[in-house]
Order: sequence, then C-alpha cells, then structure tokens
Amino acid sequence: MNRAFLTTAILFGLSIRTAALSRTEADSLAAIGQRAYAAGDYAGALAAFDSVSATYRSAALCLALGNTHYKSGDAARAILWYERGLRLAPNDDDLQVNLDLANEQVRDRIQSSTAMPLGKAWNALRGNDPDGWARWSILLCVLVFSALSMAMLSRGGVRQLGWALTALTILGLLGSLGMAWTRDRELHATEEAIILSAKVEALAEPREGSKALFVLHRGAKVHALEQQEGWCEVHLPDGTTGWMRADVLERI
Repeated sequence: MNRAFLTTAILFGLSIRTAALSRTEADSLAAIGQRAYAAGDYAGALAAFDSVSATYRSAALCLALGNTHYKSGDAARAILWYERGLRLAPNDDDLQVNLDLANEQVRDRIQSSTAMPLGKAWNALRGNDPDGWARWSILLCVLVFSALSMAMLSRGGVRQLGWALTALTILGLLGSLGMAWTRDRELHATEEAIILSAKVEALAEPREGSKALFVLHRGAKVHALEQQEGWCEVHLPDGTTGWMRADVLERI
C-alpha cells in the first residue's frame, strides 16, 4: 500500500465521520495511522491519530502521536504528546524514554520542580486512572459496611476484630478517595504548557513593547498562570515570571 493511497484513505475517513467517533471508527482510524506510520507517511499518520484524539485519549495514542511528530521533525509537539501520555500513565517507560530523547533537542534546559522523591514507586501507585480508584472506593465502601456489621453483630474477639477491620477499611477508603481526587486533578490540570514558537520573549507586562525579561525557545516547558486578553503569564521553576502571547504555547 503506497503513501498516496494511505493519505487518501485517511482524508476520506475524516470527511465522512461524525462529530464524535464510535469506538469502532476510532480503532479503524488508529489502524490506518499505524500503517501510515510504518510506511513512513507521517502526514497521513498524524491525520488519523489527531482525528482519534479529538474523541479518545490514551497513553498508547499519545505515544503514537509523539513518535509521529518526532519523526516529522517537530520535537516540541512530540514533547507535548509525551507529556500528555505521562499524565495518563506516569510509569510508562516508553513515554519517559522518548520524552527524554525529544528534550535533548530543546535549547532551554529548564529543571522541573515537580519530580517526586519516590520516583517510580509513587508513579506506579498513582498511575491508576480516577475511575479505577473510584472502583476501589466502592469495593472498600462495601468492606467497611461488612466489617461494621461484623463488629455490631458479633461478640468477644470477633467483635474486636470487626472494629479493627472497620477502622482499617475506613482508612483505605479515605486514601482511595484521596487518590481518585488527586488523579482527577492531575488529568484535568492546565497549568503546564509547551512553547511551540521558535523563539519567544517573555515580557514584563501583557502588552507589545514591554520590557523583555527572558527568552524561551521551542519545546520549553513552563507553568502557564493567569491569562488575559490573549496574553499568558508564565512561571519558571526558579521563580522567574513573564508574559507572552497565549498562542505561542499549548497547554498539556
């Protein structure tokens, strides 16, 4: 199958799809994207993968998009998608290795201040999605009531065991609810962004002609804070802040 045919097939698929893809349509487009990628047709692969990402998002799809952008010579967008994938799967080695590789092409070396001291152990624990933690919470809620029933309906040592299990399962339930809330906030956070313009001056005020404070280049990762009238205030780990046009970056 040649590249021209693959690209035509993808564009035809995009033209007939509805606003929201069904799972079958998404799987079909993802398969077309994979074949296009394998054939070296990166434009065709991006057309397919981007279409799927408008409705569905997974770590595997983020990896595919990151790899395709990287092969297309766009390291900044590759970084953007690897970062998005790591939000979904914080312990994914392929995403992390490819992100590190793409970051080698970034001119600005900005040290992240968000690294967890427990590293992979913490990532493995929090890597569950919010729905997964919600399911654990439901299970633990059932166990709480079961242990409470044991404590209230039993006597002697069994009663004491029931109260102990009730306390333990309540602690587990609170922890599970806390992790579900934390992961949901992480997945929907919009504070981090990637610079997509070749060179950007961060200004002292949100207006053209203001004093330039520092310069960032394509692929740099920043914290995007307040936004007003097309301008965005960015923050670096060392505490430096400045304003830049909102359209020069994309939030993770």
